[in-house]
Amino acid sequence: MHKDIQKGGEISMADKVISVENMKAFWHSQVHDPEKWDLNMKLLRALGLFAGSIVLMRQYGDMMAI
Repeated sequence: MHKDIQKGGEISMADKVISVENMKAFWHSQVHDPEKWDLNMKLLRALGLFAGSIVLMRQYGDMMAI
């Protein structure tokens, strides 16, 4: 835990900048690492297929009913 939070203090702007830098580093590691990118693409495709099927069923589900 952060030492300022333990004392009841607030997080400074410098800590927020570090957080943004950590997020940039995480994004860079996920996009530019071929192994992680392959897994992320599979997850994105699965998410897209899932979302597309929901939209399809909401739009045309009444025509598919027996």
